[in-house]
Amino acid sequence: MIRSVSFVVALLILTVGANSALAGSSIEVGKVTYVSGDTFVIRDAERLPLTDGDALFPSDTIVTGKRGRVMLYMRDGSRLHISRLSRLSLSGYSFKEDDSLVSGAFNMLWGKVRFFVAKLNKGSTFNVNTSTAVLGVRGTEFLVVVPIPGGITDPTAIKLPPDLPPEITEVVGVEGLVVGLSKSGESIMISPGVTVEFTLDDKLIFRFVDEPNAPKLPAGEEPSMPNIPDPSDIQVPEPPQLPQTPLIDVTTPLV
Repeated sequence: MIRSVSFVVALLILTVGANSALAGSSIEVGKVTYVSGDTFVIRDAERLPLTDGDALFPSDTIVTGKRGRVMLYMRDGSRLHISRLSRLSLSGYSFKEDDSLVSGAFNMLWGKVRFFVAKLNKGSTFNVNTSTAVLGVRGTEFLVVVPIPGGITDPTAIKLPPDLPPEITEVVGVEGLVVGLSKSGESIMISPGVTVEFTLDDKLIFRFVDEPNAPKLPAGEEPSMPNIPDPSDIQVPEPPQLPQTPLIDVTTPLV
C-alpha cells in the first residue's frame, strides 16, 4: 500500500467530473431493466416511483426500500444490481462524440450494489465513491456494501440530514481488479476472492478465499483514478436507442 494520492484530491476530481456531467443532465445514461418492491428515483427534488424501461439521467439518485430491488443497464454497457435499502447517485457520466464513455461515476451513500463494468476504452474511467473509499475499476465485477449511517430514520427520504457520519465500506472482488483508495491515500488492488473493509479509523481489513494473491501497486505508481475530461473533447450526442430487454436473467436472485 502506498500514500500516493490524496483522498481529498480524488473526491474533488469526482466532484468536478460530476458537475460537468450535470450540464448535460438531460442526456440519457441508462435504463431500468428490472424493478421489484418499493423503489424510487429522486429527480429535481421529487421522489418518483421506478418502472421497467424508465430512462436514467446523470442527476438521478436511485433509492430502494425494505423490499426494493433494481437492475440498471447503463449506456456504456455496464450493469448494476441494487439490493434492498440502498441509495446510489449517478453523479457523473460524460461521453465522447462516438458515444464512448469518458467518465462514469457513482456516489454510494449506503446499501448493497453489485457492479458489472463493461470493458472501457483507453482514457475512460469508472469510479464508485463512498464515505470511506474511492474505487477505480476497469472491466470488472465487484460488490460494494455500506451500512446505513446512524440517525437515518427514513432511508427513502428526499432530503437527508447534513454531515452524515462515515461508514465502513466493504468491497468484494469477483472478477478483474479494483483499485481501492482510503481517506489517507492508502491504495490497494482488490483481486477476485478478496474482501477488503475500509474502516472508520482508516485501516484496511482483509479476508481471503483460498489465499488468493492480492497484489499491491508497484512502488511509485499511482492508482488509475478519475481524470477531469477536457471540455473541448466532449460533445453532447443524441441519446441512443438502448436495448428494450437486455439479456439479463431476471429470475436469478439479486444480491
